[in-house]
Amino acid sequence: MPSIRARALAPWSASKVQTALRCPREFYYRYIDKVPDPEGGSPESRIGKAIHSALEKALTGTPPRDAVDEARADLPSDTERTRYDRLTDQVASFVERIDAFRRRHRVSRQMVEYTLAVREDFTTTQFHSKDAFFRGVIDLGFLYDDGKLAVVDHKSGERRTSLSFQDQLEGYAVLAAPMFRFVRSVYLGVYWVSEDVMDWSKVSMTEVSQALVPRALANIEAAALAVDDGPRPAPSDWCLFCSYRSICPAAHDLLLEPVEPEPRDPDW
Repeated sequence: MPSIRARALAPWSASKVQTALRCPREFYYRYIDKVPDPEGGSPESRIGKAIHSALEKALTGTPPRDAVDEARADLPSDTERTRYDRLTDQVASFVERIDAFRRRHRVSRQMVEYTLAVREDFTTTQFHSKDAFFRGVIDLGFLYDDGKLAVVDHKSGERRTSLSFQDQLEGYAVLAAPMFRFVRSVYLGVYWVSEDVMDWSKVSMTEVSQALVPRALANIEAAALAVDDGPRPAPSDWCLFCSYRSICPAAHDLLLEPVEPEPRDPDW
């Protein structure tokens, strides 16, 4: 069972755990003090949200071109809209791929932006329930008649190894296991929008119960311990991207840190 410290900060999510481990001060800004994002999000996050919105609309019946245009309207600048436009051809391509996939496989259910949550004992509950301990939102999921589940997470950034998102993907398997008890294995996929490619991994329900659930709980406990001493900063390269860098003294000091000039070669 989780510690009192971990329960006090629930509900957890993969991104909340990541934030706590990355920088306790950012965690406090975002989850404890609930400080509004001073910059309204980074351009990358706004473009990512727009792509997610376009894919969600297209996967739920909106014509891809209309879905792209509706999501584009929410971007605040021509620069961001131009960057967004470079990714939008993939929306129609992905929808076509999914339609072909459904024709080839016996899919009993499709889930878009599907919410999942578990209690402290890792039994299923409602996403907004007071007893929710760990939760997440699946970008896209497919249930098969033969006891398989496929979960897809959309990423609009540069393609990286799927290991970069392993905790997030494994978290989806942990959340799905008690909800879909007849499922025997879970396929975990990352869709890289910029390259229009998928990366896949697979886990069995035995792996989920014996390895992934304990790992998820261990990560939550580590995150709770990391922020237990309060909002101490953890300056790093992330300060360049953090949404709170404009109000964080540690980020300010790091970004303005003077650079020592290199010594001159006496032979010059």
